[in-house]
Amino acid sequence: MSTFAVTNPNTGEVEQTFDSLTPEEIAEVIDTADRAFQDWKETPVSKRGEVLKAFADLVEGKASELADLIGKEMGKPKKQGEAEVKKVAFTARWFAENSEKFLEDTQLPDAQGADQTYVKHDPLGVLLGIMPWNFPYNQIARFALPNIMVGNAILMKQAAICPTSSQAFQDLLEEAGLPKGVYTNVYLNSSDAEEVLKDFRVKGFSLTGSEEAGSSVAKIAAKYFKRSVLELGGNDPFVVLDTDDVKGLAQKAVTLRTANAGQVCTSPKRLIVVEEYYDDFVAAAKEAVENVTVGAYDDPATDMGPLSSEGARDEVVERIQKASEEGATLHTGGEKLDRPGWFMSPALLTDIDPKSDLGCNELFGPAVMVYKAKDEEDALRIANDTQYGLMASVWTTDAEKGRKFAERINAGMTFVNTHMDSSPEFPFGGINRSGYGRENAQWALQQFTNERTVRVNNQQL
Repeated sequence: MSTFAVTNPNTGEVEQTFDSLTPEEIAEVIDTADRAFQDWKETPVSKRGEVLKAFADLVEGKASELADLIGKEMGKPKKQGEAEVKKVAFTARWFAENSEKFLEDTQLPDAQGADQTYVKHDPLGVLLGIMPWNFPYNQIARFALPNIMVGNAILMKQAAICPTSSQAFQDLLEEAGLPKGVYTNVYLNSSDAEEVLKDFRVKGFSLTGSEEAGSSVAKIAAKYFKRSVLELGGNDPFVVLDTDDVKGLAQKAVTLRTANAGQVCTSPKRLIVVEEYYDDFVAAAKEAVENVTVGAYDDPATDMGPLSSEGARDEVVERIQKASEEGATLHTGGEKLDRPGWFMSPALLTDIDPKSDLGCNELFGPAVMVYKAKDEEDALRIANDTQYGLMASVWTTDAEKGRKFAERINAGMTFVNTHMDSSPEFPFGGINRSGYGRENAQWALQQFTNERTVRVNNQQL
């Protein structure tokens, strides 16, 4: 039975359902993708870029329509949805304009024993993408667009709750001129991932999602010697060392944490504030949390929409309630709202045990959690007291102090006076339980290439 359906989180009603692929259809889509790859890999990089530029224009022209699709699938407020669509267009143009220079042969000077040594960056073949619902377009774009530029072919399994937006992505690529089969949206049940990955022509996968999903698929990939990239969860620190505007910084933190209803891997999940500013920060954060307007995705007044599903909302509420029962202080929010759909009030918690569930594990929802630090060194200790390592930020009026502090945090991305940044110009990814591999920039172009060494001697003997 298929799980692919649009269940509108604003109303709780099932609006559309879709059939999953049968085993016979899985074989057919791999055949089609591999045939398409054989031609696409011979297409000049400049021609591939023309497709992405046309795709960017189409996406921008349909920003409102595309934002409506994901608003009804997973509840993203429309302004945030339109911003996501525009980011996809920017990503497409960036890779269209910059991939060629990174995919040129890399000449290696002074390689002893040969007259010429260079590295070719060849496409691998068919790749499987397994992407989440929280950024239905951007997550696809970060994986698929650079690999289209490389010359690979993509089979895309988007989250089961986003079947219309995932198909729209394929439709727009093909309207832009991408040959059929180079990118294929597949309604693939999670249990059938092994059917895809065991095929020799499928060379790897990229997964963004939960640790459990990443571990499960990585085991399958290891079994069949497939290359992989994993972008998993985070319990990201947002460290406040000093500020001349406590209220403004608290508002910034709350805005970041409640964006997309807190359903962001890089959302600032642990706000660590030195004690000099702590009390004022908590008071300002409480005011900011209580001023968040919760509403339907298409209400212009909405700051925070519903959570993506009933199960997601209920899990967040239950874990907040349990933390409160176990000693954390719940200042406000954290409750189901009595209306149709999967709405809840954003929460503010303090006094969280670092060894408790919320202290150790990612909470994928709108809970602002503030920790007190004695001083800078204690703040660093708390920030690094985690098995994750995705994104981290430090906030200070002294940028050089912030830079030195940021370099001591264990994470794949460490920022000073900013957070939740991502762009095709710089790499994205984590360490430890947050996964491995990198998306964006030249790193995205290198993850699924054959870095082939070629050595040439002018003389035979």
